[in-house]
Order: sequence, then structure tokens, then C-alpha cells
Amino acid sequence: MLNSIVFSFVVLLWSTSSVVAQSEYEYIVVGSGPGGGPLAVELAKAGHSVLLLEAGSDLSEDPLYQDLNKATEASNDPRTRWDFFVKHSDDPERELQYKHMTWRTTNGSFYVGLDPPEGAEQLGIYYPRAATLGGCAMHNAAVLHLPSDDNWNYIADITGDDSWRASEMRKIYEEIENCHYLENGTAGHGFSGWLDSNQDNGSWLSNATDGTTVLEAIAESSGSVGNSTGSEISDAELRTLLNRDINGPELDRDRLTGVFGMATHTDAAGRRFSPANYIKRAFKENPDLPLTVQLNAFLTNIAWDQLRDFEPPAVMSIDYVVGPSAYKADPRHDPNQNTTSGFAWVGKELIIAGGSFNSPQILKLSGIGPADELKKHNITVVADLPGVGANLGDNYEGGVVSLAAKPFEGFGNRYVVQLKTSASEGNRDIFLWPLNSGFEGFWPGYPDNYGPNVLAIPFVHMDPRSSNGGSVTLRSADPFEPPEINFRFFEKDGDKDLQAMLEAAKFAQKVKSLLPGSSGLTPFDELHPCPEEGSGCTDDAIKEYLKLQAYSHHASGTCAIGNVSDPMSVLDSKFRVKGVKRLRVVDASVFPKPPGAFPVLPTFMISKKAANDILEGL
Repeated sequence: MLNSIVFSFVVLLWSTSSVVAQSEYEYIVVGSGPGGGPLAVELAKAGHSVLLLEAGSDLSEDPLYQDLNKATEASNDPRTRWDFFVKHSDDPERELQYKHMTWRTTNGSFYVGLDPPEGAEQLGIYYPRAATLGGCAMHNAAVLHLPSDDNWNYIADITGDDSWRASEMRKIYEEIENCHYLENGTAGHGFSGWLDSNQDNGSWLSNATDGTTVLEAIAESSGSVGNSTGSEISDAELRTLLNRDINGPELDRDRLTGVFGMATHTDAAGRRFSPANYIKRAFKENPDLPLTVQLNAFLTNIAWDQLRDFEPPAVMSIDYVVGPSAYKADPRHDPNQNTTSGFAWVGKELIIAGGSFNSPQILKLSGIGPADELKKHNITVVADLPGVGANLGDNYEGGVVSLAAKPFEGFGNRYVVQLKTSASEGNRDIFLWPLNSGFEGFWPGYPDNYGPNVLAIPFVHMDPRSSNGGSVTLRSADPFEPPEINFRFFEKDGDKDLQAMLEAAKFAQKVKSLLPGSSGLTPFDELHPCPEEGSGCTDDAIKEYLKLQAYSHHASGTCAIGNVSDPMSVLDSKFRVKGVKRLRVVDASVFPKPPGAFPVLPTFMISKKAANDILEGL
């Protein structure tokens, strides 16, 4: 089979202005992140010609992107980041109370805060994304967390497709995983898949002094150790907690609370492992793989075959441009920079995997979306789907940040605490982790450095009730213009979500109170959410702080799977876009509800599921 390989595992064989020579592919995949990258490899391994378009470059060999401890630097790297600025509500006054509001000053630099200099332009709340081979799996914290069985079963229930049942999705997880932290053959895990998984083994306990003290307090607060004798928690008990499998197959897994190890998509040596690694490995195993990877390629148009009035419009071809930083969200974007035009025929299907902001934007610009919105921008309506760009959801994140009486010594490595609050409908609904850094969300150059005395306990509120009320809408018909994004936090049934977050904050405060005076860490000076002692920090005050300062980083839902009879659904259960032919979406935008604490693992899983669905349908 004729194949124009633009990317190989050894060297890039093209310049930033060159375009692939081949003009027709059976499958074209747009986006190389957790949804698109693995899917492109699976289709190519099955013998199909595939063109994979990635808007960024390849930095997977750069040490900055291999070291998880440098995730903050990676997500602020101008070589890969796309700067989105979002809203949390429709209330301008509420938005201005967000303490990390970002502004563009008159000299072009960013200002972050509540008192911008004169003439500054309000940009919004910072929400960085990654444009690079491997997508956001290249700059994230790499946390692997299975969503609850209820998340999967909900999709099965609304679609009537039992292949979405949790028991079936567990099989996919086992198929893609290559587990490095459990004994080969351990139930519920895979040991020969493409996705490397790893977990710290707790060996740091031997050298961590203050870190062990904090872990003891967390274990006591969360009831992780059934110690009723009043004796101290032993290091052996703590190490057992740090080795608990957060993604185990226990029937009651979704209700288990306490301390767990933090699983990550890292290899046996602890280096980041992403779809970029899978793509390169696939080429190394088979240099003749019928996969073409076009880097620095940005989709601009989908052309439709509408010659048959009795059939839905079908994808015919695509247009794209090749050149770095074409999208205006790229901080290096130069409107005067030249790009090269590209074109390709779609033999079988086009698969969009651009993420929860860009996938709905691509669909709308191509005529698929709410008819009124499309007409406003003089876009010809191909399929009137009001759900495109609607249903934007995310988990809520917050935290407690304090300064200890002395610097921490030997804080240790990462682990997880899961809690079940009074607002829960049965499953654990809080995912938190302690840090010796001042993490409080995302803004240009984040986070503030509070020094070696800082104790941050950030948390994620899973399965929020008041999420999925947001939207992604077009600013214009310009494909290079980022869309308008509004999450509309806490707008429906928000009281229960705020109650869950309040209980997470009070858990973190309790942990501090349990640290012994002999540790030298107490008393703590709390910075947020309770800088005032006594009556100044009521439950209502904490809730108000959390409501105004909540942040997020895991958008989903804007091209939601649903029952085909639901007018707000965008996709059927096989990822196919309603009302047209030969078009699918496979990324975090397909989830009708936020999937667990972090969406990267469920997106890896649906990538494999989509490959199965496509290949089984041939």
C-alpha cells in the first residue's frame, strides 16, 4: 500500500511547511490526544490507511515532558500550550471576584488578580490546553482513575447499548493496560496492553519525617486504619495504605474511602507515557504501518457530499493548513506567518478528537450545531443539532492552603484520599491529595510560591449535580478564533455540591488539627479559605469562598452521547454524529456526565472502544 510517512519513530522527515503527498485515506483522525492518538494506531494496525492530524509538534523526548514533577512547567510551556480564557457564570460582578482573573495589559503581558492596571483588557479565567503529539496527556498530572460503574452504566441505560456496561468497560481497561505496580495476573488489570501504568510503592516512608506525620493524621481522619487500641499507626500499616489499588475490581470499589496509592500513566522507570509513546512504538514495531502523522496541521473545513437528497450528507474531504502556531490560542501565533494548505479525501470516515472545546467548534464551523447560532455566522446548516457545544461540564476543584510553623522536611510522594460526603448518593465523591506547594488552580505561570512551609490539600468533587450547564459557542466563522466558553458553575442544584466541597475543606482542616505539637508544624496559618479565625469563618463563608474561587481543568460533555431520540444528544452509542454520515467524535466531549475525578483514563478507554466499534462495523 502506498504510504507517505511524514513521521517516524526516529526522525521527522518533513519541514514545518510541507504537506503529505498522499491525498486519500480510509480514515482521518483530527487530534492525537487520549482519544485520537490510540484510535489512529488501532485502525492502522488493522491494515487501514490513516492520516492523523496534530496541531502541535512532537516534544515527547523532551525531559520537561517526561518528568511528572515538571507538569506545571510543561503546562506553561509556550511551545505547546493553548491559552483559553473561560467564564464561570453569566454574572460579570461574580466573575470579577475570582482572585486569579487574568487580564492583558497595555504592554501585552498578563496581569493576574483583582486590581488590574489602567487600560488592561479582561481575558477571563485561564484554562490551558496542550497542542502537541499526545495532547493533554503530555502536560497533565497523569492520574489514572477509573470512573464509577454508575458513570458507565448511565451511558448504557440512556442509549440501550450494553457494550457500555461497567463490566464491559473493565474488559477494555484490562486490554489496554500494561500494569507495572502489581503482580502479573492480578485480577482486574492488564499486563500486555499499550498503556503503561505505575504507582509509587511507599518506599519514601523510610526517609520522610514530616510527610509521615501528615499521612498519619490523614489516615486517622479518614478512618483508613481500623486501629481501636489507641496505639500509633505503624509504618507497615501506612505502607499498606499507600499500596492500596485505587483501580481495583472490588465490587464495592466505588464506595471505598481512605488512603490509596496514586496510579499514573508512567512507564516502569516513572517517566510519562502518553499516546505519543504508543504512536512511536507502533512505528518501531512496524515501519510499514499505514499511518501518516502530520504535525503542525490544523483542520479548517469539512466538505460534504450532498448529491443524494434521500440520504444524510456524508463527509467527502477535508481542508487543513500546515504551519506552527496557526490557532490564535497559541501564545506564539503570528497572523503574518505563512502556512501551507493541505487537502485530503476521506475514504471511509473522519474522526474528530479535538477535545471538549475544539470538537464542538469544528462541528459548528462545518455546519453541524444549533441552526440559529450557525445562521448568525452565515454558516450553511448541514445538520441542526442543538446539543453541539451544550452540556459543557467539569468537576469542581478547591482546596485548603496553610502555612506551617516551620518548613516541611521530607514530605514524601503523592497519594490519594477518597471521601464520601453527606451529599453523596452512595459513591465516594471527593478525591484529594496533600502537597508541599501552593497549588490553587490555573493561571499564567501558576502557582504562587508560598515557600517550604506551605501545606496545600486540593480536592476534586466528583459526580457534581450542578455541572453540565455550560456551553461552547462560536465568536465568529474564523476557524482560528477560539470560541466563547462559559461553564456556569453551580447554577442548578449547586447547594449539594457546595456541601460536599465544604466537607472536603473541613476534612483538610481537621488533618491540620491532628498534627502533634511535637512535630513543630503547628500552629498553622490558614491562607484559604479561612484567613480569619473564630466567627469570621463560618460554613456559609467557606461555601461562598469555594463558590467564587472553584476552578477546573477537565472539561467534557459538549458532543454528548445519548439516546438518538433525545434532541440534545449529538452522538449515538457508536460515536457517530447524528444527521450525517461518515463522521464520529472520540474524546472527552462525548461523556454526558463528567467521568470520575480525571477524564484521561476513561478517554483512553473509549478510544479503544471506538476502534472496536468501527472495525466491528466493517
